[in-house]
Amino acid sequence: MTPPRDITRTVPFWLVFAASTLGAMTNSASTPIIPDYVERVLGGDATLSGLIISLGSIASTIAMPVAGMLGDRRGYRAVALAGGAIAALGMLLLALAPSLWGAGPARLLFGLGNAAAMTLVMAWLVAMAPAAQRGKALSIFGLSVWLGLAVGPQVGVAVNQAVGPSAVFALCAALELVTAALIAGLPRRPRSETAAATPRRNVAASWRAFRMVWVPGVVAAAAWCGEGLMLGFLIVHLTSRGVAPGGLTGAASVFAVFSVSVIGARIALASLPDRIGPVRAAAISLIALAAGLTGLGLATNFWAAAAAQVLIGVGFSPLYPSLTMLAAGGLDDENRALGLGLFSGFTSLGMAGGALVGGLVIAATASLWAFALVAALQLVALAIILLFARYDAPPSI
Repeated sequence: MTPPRDITRTVPFWLVFAASTLGAMTNSASTPIIPDYVERVLGGDATLSGLIISLGSIASTIAMPVAGMLGDRRGYRAVALAGGAIAALGMLLLALAPSLWGAGPARLLFGLGNAAAMTLVMAWLVAMAPAAQRGKALSIFGLSVWLGLAVGPQVGVAVNQAVGPSAVFALCAALELVTAALIAGLPRRPRSETAAATPRRNVAASWRAFRMVWVPGVVAAAAWCGEGLMLGFLIVHLTSRGVAPGGLTGAASVFAVFSVSVIGARIALASLPDRIGPVRAAAISLIALAAGLTGLGLATNFWAAAAAQVLIGVGFSPLYPSLTMLAAGGLDDENRALGLGLFSGFTSLGMAGGALVGGLVIAATASLWAFALVAALQLVALAIILLFARYDAPPSI
């Protein structure tokens, strides 16, 4: 038989990659300026900043499994396009209604819409990729998130300093519309024969999906708690220690160091989950994350923070494909988007937790302790995956 075409050499793959990059860029451009926006425009403090940031992640936690379920039943394209439109509306509301009563609903809308679109984009990739290529496809696809994270904060800080936060939010609304246009160009995904399942089968499929994803999901929540803390408060943390917010060696540039580290390590370690198994690869990642977050909390200058981010980047590199392989291992057409939505919801829950921890702890004491607490969570996640993971070999997906 002729082997299937390499999915990473097709136009649909790169449309998915570009859509994911822009979705990540929108989030990472808008989120780090919210503490400045809250202080300058709303007159609030770190606690309010953490609450507003977390609203987007809390909404994402709900939106991802719901979007997955709707995508399985109604089709990926319609749900993803609706999500992109809702996210753009949220960004426009932030830009045009600079008030507390505008900021809260706007972050909720953005979280709901962006999460729905990105959940279906990832499920689309898994559905398109031949089974033997999914590990490679997920490894390369995962780079899109870190590429968006590398570029987004730089763009957000630069536009915020030059024009103001409303311009950042307006730019992000435009990026969401471009993301929707890319999604519209994806090929139609045939609906599964199980799409018309009865409510009883829907419940059974949902329960099976949860059972498959809860362990990698809890681990992802702990890891993405670190990303949520960094995205919301790393610039605040470093500027409080004398690091400039912008510039080549400014606080925003640390995100670029992080993302470049993830990309470089992903290229070097792309086959690690296949060679040693996703559980062992994830365990190594969690140890690196714990050490890196501790170092980031202790950092007093750009170079120390950059060194810690390299360690965190190397840790995150095999973590995403490892956990996604574990989550997707037992999913099928009946519950694939739902299961991946549940898994992605855990990451959003972690992002929300990181923002809340950052806001509450930084308001009460030094930012060092917020990073120390999140570093300790990685060790808790390490124990969970070693105790409860179902297998330590690459699944046949």
